[in-house]
Amino acid sequence: LSIFMFCSGAAALILEMVWLRRLSLQLGSAGLSATVTLAIYMGGLGIGAIVGGRVYSRHPVRNYGVLELFVGIWALLFPWLLSAIGPKFYGNAGSSFFLSIPLLLPPAVAHGATLPIVSTVVQRVDKLGWLYAMNTVGAVCGVLGSAFILLPSFGVRGSELTAMVCCVLVGFVSLIAPIDTHSQSSTRFDRGAHLPWNVCILMTITGLVSMSLEVVWSRLGALLIGGSVYAFAIVLSVFLLGIAIGAHIGRKLDKDFLAHVTVAMGVCTVIGAYTWRWLPHGLAIGWDWFGDGSLLPVGALLLSVAMAGAPVASGAMFSLCLKHGNGDINGVGAKVLLANTIGGVVGVLLTGPLLMPSLGIVNTTLFLSSLCIIGGLSILWSKDKRMALGTLGGFVLLTTMLPKWDVAVYATGLYNRIGEFVDLSPRAIEQFAHEGWEPRLYVDGHSASIAVGQSTKTENLWLSINGKVDASTGDDMPTQILSGELPLKIHSKDNQVNTLVVGLASGVTANEARKYGAQPLTVVELEPSIVDAARLFERVNDGVVDHPNSIVRVADARAVLQHEERIYDVIISEPSNPWITGVSNLFTVEYWELGRRRLHEEGVFCQWVQLYALPPDGMRSLIASYLSVFPNTWLFETIPGSDALLISAPELPTGLPIEPTLGPDELQKLAEGVVLNTDDKPWIEFEAPKWVNRPTGRMNRALIESAKIVE
Repeated sequence: LSIFMFCSGAAALILEMVWLRRLSLQLGSAGLSATVTLAIYMGGLGIGAIVGGRVYSRHPVRNYGVLELFVGIWALLFPWLLSAIGPKFYGNAGSSFFLSIPLLLPPAVAHGATLPIVSTVVQRVDKLGWLYAMNTVGAVCGVLGSAFILLPSFGVRGSELTAMVCCVLVGFVSLIAPIDTHSQSSTRFDRGAHLPWNVCILMTITGLVSMSLEVVWSRLGALLIGGSVYAFAIVLSVFLLGIAIGAHIGRKLDKDFLAHVTVAMGVCTVIGAYTWRWLPHGLAIGWDWFGDGSLLPVGALLLSVAMAGAPVASGAMFSLCLKHGNGDINGVGAKVLLANTIGGVVGVLLTGPLLMPSLGIVNTTLFLSSLCIIGGLSILWSKDKRMALGTLGGFVLLTTMLPKWDVAVYATGLYNRIGEFVDLSPRAIEQFAHEGWEPRLYVDGHSASIAVGQSTKTENLWLSINGKVDASTGDDMPTQILSGELPLKIHSKDNQVNTLVVGLASGVTANEARKYGAQPLTVVELEPSIVDAARLFERVNDGVVDHPNSIVRVADARAVLQHEERIYDVIISEPSNPWITGVSNLFTVEYWELGRRRLHEEGVFCQWVQLYALPPDGMRSLIASYLSVFPNTWLFETIPGSDALLISAPELPTGLPIEPTLGPDELQKLAEGVVLNTDDKPWIEFEAPKWVNRPTGRMNRALIESAKIVE
């Protein structure tokens, strides 16, 4: 049974990661889409827990096998189900809700029912806690395996089929397993399951706080080591491993420790927040000791410290709550799982869309830890009022002494520049983070943390997203200006060019397009906080955000292109880097095919491509993928060795601000013999993060030069 539950947990997390990726491609990541789909999946787990808790059978292991076979068959059919249902729903969070119900609810209910059904066999609370721990360890392996092995090696469909095979094998073995439960289950039909209401509430609070903290720590991970798929996988795996360890520890504790563990979860959360100020210094020390390649393992260790044992307390809560139940163990387990899942759903729905933007990352953490303290003290008060008051006073003192959130150490993105440092001492890191600039804006937004800073010497204004600078009024200006100017001049058909700009950032590109005839001008931006940030760049963007001829939409660009029938004369795609999860969806063959379908037959498509911190094969792959859709393309270097534009058009006019570096034939020569970057196998998303601190600009520049055809 331990092996079964391990495999079940691994398959469930692989499928969850794959299916949320598929749904994000269909619906986009804007607004509440990703949040709602995750909430539906978790809600299905809760429903499954109740259903499993009410099922009594002489052959529970066989029932478990049937459920695993069902999930395996669902995984096999999922792409066809999505293609049949997906196009019917689009537009907002409500549509994603309805899309997620038929796609995610059935397999989620099946997986949610597995633990309560199997609990019929074990008949003991401590053994059920062990199975829960093994299920969670399997989930850890599923997360790490999918992010570091399956998705990079076999792609989305290959990972999905791997999980399918796992489910089918476990299902068949379960059907023939020689486990006799007749004597255990035959007398169970008249016995009920009881769980005290205050324990149910406490488990709900734990679920809410746990899932909310996972969102908070995921944002912290993006700020510390970048927003790659690996950062998310590391945070989730550390979080789940802590829960598994806690579930095992909870088996050994007396049930009277329930209130103490709840309080400990809140206290640990705050203690972890004490370390946040110094995590970038730990990253620098790790780089100094271990060098290139240490970013992810050191980041995992630091994020474990930042969580400070709170996930362990959360896991222990599950085992302790089980001990407070009476009657059928499967019914008790089902109620504990349901309460935990209800809290988790509420936490997912609240944290990203509401708590983080309203309170910020630190105050959200304090609020969540306070919920744990209140829940624990509500039980402790009836037993020992003096201890409860002392604990409350100590917690208040602990929170008042919490160091102020230092925007600078994260807004400047040490992880993205650490390879350039000669001196990695604490003094050098502090100088890098604080000297020479002043903060103008900092917001923990829905999907990212946004900062705007200004140089005290040059007055250069820059915008960073999760610590990575994506726009500025300094070195980035040539690319920002030419990205808007060149496509419009190349089109040059009339003075009213229907134009779409993907990515607002500083607003300079959108404004240049407007100046050269983009009317109407539509700008699609995923993060609402960037719209406010762009207003600070009014000196260089002429207030394009609020210009009467501009339409700024907070939406997912890919979903807009996929589901709306509007045709554009010019499309300018200037998102952030292709190694960032979510943004990576805007650098695949399928994305450019969507763009071609929304482009007038004589239209112009402009795609920004980075030359820095990108492996040479990665640059060639992006170019080859783009050329597979737009073969008649020219490459313009806006900043040699740093930025380039791929511009597709029927022909090039004369008198452009700069001449192209490579033409269509030369680009085809450059792109020969490389693997394409696709939705199913987005290998650049998994390979490029390994090159973030490597100086590849010169190598890529040399490849471009070598592709020139000498006449």
